[in-house]
Amino acid sequence: MPSGASISPRPDSPADRTAVVLAGGTGRRLGGVDKATLSLGGTTVLGSLLDGLDADMPVVVAGDEQPTSRPVTFCRENPPGGGPAAGLGAALPFVQTPLTGVVAVDMPWAAPVLRSALDLLEHHVEVDAVVPVDTSGHHQYLCTAWRTESLRRIVNELGDLHGRAMREIVSSANIVELALPDGDARLHDIDTPEDLRRAREDIART
Repeated sequence: MPSGASISPRPDSPADRTAVVLAGGTGRRLGGVDKATLSLGGTTVLGSLLDGLDADMPVVVAGDEQPTSRPVTFCRENPPGGGPAAGLGAALPFVQTPLTGVVAVDMPWAAPVLRSALDLLEHHVEVDAVVPVDTSGHHQYLCTAWRTESLRRIVNELGDLHGRAMREIVSSANIVELALPDGDARLHDIDTPEDLRRAREDIART
């Protein structure tokens, strides 16, 4: 499929899609704290991401439980600390919709990109997944849209996911790319204290 495909977002909030939030990381570069629980703009990093998702969209969080402002299902990979692919494998049994959006918790403003990826996937019935890509050609493997059936098949074929990278799952899929504009900050992640400081300053200025 050609790169750079895009469509206008749907005005409604379809019930045929679930968001899987990968929140089981160790936060090593943030001193070992749980990124999901960090305060950000009057809520948490997880709360910021959840606030951007469609209100009636089921959400499965692969990470430790914490209070949230909306109903979510929490789960963990076994053993914990297996990485994002293992977290996704743990979350999949809780997904009951034909489409699955996968996003890392440390991208608290990624919901609009995830929504666009899911919308695009609905228009390309012949592909397994949609993967955002920036103007430098970098593929964002931690904000992707999937046909759930295809995702289950690939995960089952890969077997043990502990320690494996998300790119291994994506590389087994037939994908279409979602082109991101220059300077798009929606997929900026919070990996370091400097990232967190900048995010808080950006919120304070708005």
